[in-house]
Amino acid sequence: MVINKHVLIAAVFILVVSYSASSIVQVNGQQIGNQDILMANMDIKAILGTDCGTTLILQSEVWNVGTTTNDFFDVRIDVRSLNVTSASLNGTAVSTTIIPESNYMVVRIFPVAPMTAGSSFTLFLNMTTQCLQERIGQNEDQTMYLSHLIYYIRPLNEIQNLTFTAILPAHAVLQTDVSAPLFPSPSSNYTDGQSSIFVWFSEQLRPGEEVAYIVKYEIPAAIMQTAPAQASLMQLIPLGLLFIVIGAVTVLFVERIPIIIKRFKTRTVITPIRLSKQEEDILLFLTKRGGSCPQREIYEELDMSQSLASTILASLEERKLIRRFREGRENMVHIMENM
Repeated sequence: MVINKHVLIAAVFILVVSYSASSIVQVNGQQIGNQDILMANMDIKAILGTDCGTTLILQSEVWNVGTTTNDFFDVRIDVRSLNVTSASLNGTAVSTTIIPESNYMVVRIFPVAPMTAGSSFTLFLNMTTQCLQERIGQNEDQTMYLSHLIYYIRPLNEIQNLTFTAILPAHAVLQTDVSAPLFPSPSSNYTDGQSSIFVWFSEQLRPGEEVAYIVKYEIPAAIMQTAPAQASLMQLIPLGLLFIVIGAVTVLFVERIPIIIKRFKTRTVITPIRLSKQEEDILLFLTKRGGSCPQREIYEELDMSQSLASTILASLEERKLIRRFREGRENMVHIMENM
């Protein structure tokens, strides 16, 4: 009986060790983001397109601050899909591999020659993604398309002197009827004559920390409409016949079934967003605070327990009325829609 107990304990120990080892993120036996790398003077530009596509251009100094030689190093990009169109170190093209994780991508860069201890390179990455912009819909008079840019940076390695630049689509403007269309407040902004450009600067970002950028903007609907293709006369003839047939069927339908048509015309479905009194209080409090505040201020100022405030915030976040993220060691709450 004693032997069986020892065997059982040994089996449990082996399982625990195996699980712990497998829980470490590895690719081909190599851990992600464990290369003693320092990234300095990093500049990230997000060039937003009208089709919700975004070009990400990353430039940075990369230093091997460890005592060993590295054959590769990793850069975390917080998007769910990514394509690397070009990559170089000191102007020389290098190969890369994209490692998908649950909610972000890791770009693994392979230098032509190994990075010896104390060496440095200048990294250039040109990437594209469809995951940074979110089109919300149109405004009430349908003259503008409403969109959000939400971008997080959660580095694998320490970053010193980080600059993030968001270049809006041509002729896009900030939304004026929402709280805090820009978060956080940019360090500077300017225009190139067509696009509005916003710049943020952070002195340091350590592994495990994060910074979030939110831009709420709108694009004129006229820009989003594509010009009709030129059609020849031979192409227009079958198209005209098709319209004639559709028109004839429509007339017969209207004449024979006027009651159904009338019902459909007068039928309206309205699905308003229903808010509880406590949810309204939280959204009103965020609006008064300029659109964002630490989570602790919500339950302190509104006299709620932490668990109740967390439950209500989770419900609001599911309906995309707010976003929560970490800023240093504090949870921040940002309102996405006005009441």
